[in-house]
Amino acid sequence: MIQRILGQFVQAFQKNGSHSLLPHLRKTTSIKLSHRFNHNNANSNAEPISSIPQATKPEFPFVTSVDKNQDSEHLRLIFDNPDIWSAFVTRCQTIAALEYDTSLTNKRKPTGLFGNPELATPNGFRVAAKKALRRVHLLVQRIIKANTDDELRKVVKNLDRLSDTLCSVIDTAEFTRTAHPDQKFIQAANWAYEHLYSYMNTLNTNTELYQVLKNVISTPRISSKFSTEELQVAKIFLRDFEKSGIHLSSSEREKFVQLSDKIISLGRKFTHNQPQRPINYIEVDASLLDGLKISSVTSKKANIARISTKPWDAQVVLKHVKSEKVRKEMFIASNSATEEQVKILENLLKIRGELALLLGMESYSQIFLIDKMVKNPENVKTFLRTLADRHRTKALEDLRLMQIAKQQEIQSESLPTIYAWDRDYYAEKIKAASPTQPTNPISPYFSVGSVIQGLSKLFSRLYGISFEPAEIMPGEVWNEDVRKLEVIDENEGKIGTIYCDLFSRFGKYQNAAHYTVRCSRRVDDDDIEGDIPTEINITELGELPDSEPGETIKGRNGRYQLPVVVLMCDFAKPTNSKEPSLLNWLEVETLFHEMGHAMHSMIGRTDFHNVSGTRCPTDFVELPSILMEHFVYSPSVLSLFAKHYQTRDPIPIGLIHSHLNARSQFSSMETQYQILMALLDQLYHSNLATSPTFDSTSILANLQDTVGLFPSVSKTSWQIQFGHLYGYGSGYFSYLFCKMLAGKIWKDIFEKDPLSRDAGQLFRKEVLRWGGSRDPWLCVGKSLKDERIIAGDSKSVSIVGEWIDCL
Repeated sequence: MIQRILGQFVQAFQKNGSHSLLPHLRKTTSIKLSHRFNHNNANSNAEPISSIPQATKPEFPFVTSVDKNQDSEHLRLIFDNPDIWSAFVTRCQTIAALEYDTSLTNKRKPTGLFGNPELATPNGFRVAAKKALRRVHLLVQRIIKANTDDELRKVVKNLDRLSDTLCSVIDTAEFTRTAHPDQKFIQAANWAYEHLYSYMNTLNTNTELYQVLKNVISTPRISSKFSTEELQVAKIFLRDFEKSGIHLSSSEREKFVQLSDKIISLGRKFTHNQPQRPINYIEVDASLLDGLKISSVTSKKANIARISTKPWDAQVVLKHVKSEKVRKEMFIASNSATEEQVKILENLLKIRGELALLLGMESYSQIFLIDKMVKNPENVKTFLRTLADRHRTKALEDLRLMQIAKQQEIQSESLPTIYAWDRDYYAEKIKAASPTQPTNPISPYFSVGSVIQGLSKLFSRLYGISFEPAEIMPGEVWNEDVRKLEVIDENEGKIGTIYCDLFSRFGKYQNAAHYTVRCSRRVDDDDIEGDIPTEINITELGELPDSEPGETIKGRNGRYQLPVVVLMCDFAKPTNSKEPSLLNWLEVETLFHEMGHAMHSMIGRTDFHNVSGTRCPTDFVELPSILMEHFVYSPSVLSLFAKHYQTRDPIPIGLIHSHLNARSQFSSMETQYQILMALLDQLYHSNLATSPTFDSTSILANLQDTVGLFPSVSKTSWQIQFGHLYGYGSGYFSYLFCKMLAGKIWKDIFEKDPLSRDAGQLFRKEVLRWGGSRDPWLCVGKSLKDERIIAGDSKSVSIVGEWIDCL
């Protein structure tokens, strides 16, 4: 229905002019038991339009059918044309109202966030959290009291349900506290997140739950009936209990919960609540700026310029100001930190170290890596050191180019040292002088809508999956610019929902991200009636969460909870129907990357919540998203959608090549920097963190001087800007590891024909569809047809480290 309506809009706009309908339309506004109970990071029931009595149907001056090409154009235009988007939202809401009340006297009642009526107000998070806890308490008691084969057989399922009940609130709260513009919603979501997360930490140390699960797994007459996926989920739960100190005394388990809560609190402060830099601006001789226009420059005196040290202003200075003195001053100021900021980070790292010692481990890294592909810190260090040594030659070639450029500029007889404040300046200078430097911009060929359109076309070729714009009910989204896409499989029908929050707004979190709001799982066998003991009066329990009815999927038995995700980016917002939001190359890569995560969530639809989609090891989860970046570089993929937003001419192949060359310049230097950050992450989460002399700044300086390409800089503490130290804690190497895996899969499977359905189906069959329910080494080895990789031992890690040409 929605697709037909959108086709009507577009054709009417094209026929009558982009503003001809406006008088008739009103514009709407609108860690894991740890989310296992481990956290790793409502559908409309309206009748179809045809059922509305003929006399009450609005007389739309539109045609009623569209072809595939028009579908694709509609998808593009709802992102690129604000008029069409506004018309689409308004008309959908009008028709939705008719479906509920054909008299047009009543408006359709607003819903809440993601279609959840409870979340129409901030207080809904408290209500949802309390209802979730009621259900969880029942499930805990049911699992503990399981004593028949029938109930024991359901223990893993009920643990998964327990986890899903908590995560359904936690995941929504985690996203809301990051993205919602209303402080009341943020505060309520933050309360729900921390309250339930703390409760999960308590569950992680519940010895009765652990003992029941352990008995189930060790009882053949029960565990032999488990599916492969169910057995994997059971082992994950068991491992999570053990990682949470289930073997400790009661007082030690209590301390574990306290330390875990402190880590959450410090992590929140480190990533979101840091104070301003100690140096907010620098003052320089205005003549040294060479007339450069910087957004935050104010004159204190006629010849003195005051420049903000905010990231965007600092970048302008570091890239374009010739004076090395000014660049140095800006680098130091913009990378400075207060004692409080450094203390927050160091306390976070020390408490993680204390948690490890409590569990009998040498370091936090040992805990984190137990269930990852690489398995232990030694393997990570071997991988990173091998990679650093093999890659350093390429990085030094980039560095030499900068040395030559600086030598020429300062007229030095010998090659000079390149400092950290020189890097961006000489990189820009070399790029500008390059004969292959692009002379024409590439952004006009990459509107946001065209890239979304291209992704839909690409997924259709590879997987038989496409996107369709979906109705948004009042109150369902947190901002009027959010678009909603239904993900449609050509064989299975609707398989999930993606909310696209892609445009910039004041106060919005600026980093691109993929958020899981709801995971897939099978729900028709939940047996929710069994949660309520016969001796309990259900009315005395209080309100419980609504049961998930689930949806049928063609070709699969049962009913399923379908995945819901959010893609968040920070692209410029289109202001009129003639000027869509245009993306640079890096932004296109970013959108492809995040959509790779989304496809993992959509295709990895397992029977169990805990292994669905991106709920898999950290050093595996980035593989599908990094693989998607390779498709951006393929001319055959770009030919699907890269057209000039005004003329609709396809992008010239020469322009693609020139921008590819520019994009790859100094990429080796960037990779070396990623290696340094990954090594720093490992050092910070080693046993050094619990040393009385632990000093995060000196550790960074020493690493820069031994592994980095530029000498360390005194009076700087860049580490407080390394936000991934919290979210990835000891797992930052994963990006490089997955980059090697993705590069190898691209070369062996996709490079020859990036639009091959056979290649897409192979990757879907062996990697994406499993989520986290299959050993990642088996996924990679099967897709590459390499038995050596399947073993997943230290030799397998070494083999991956040898794929240097896959970076």
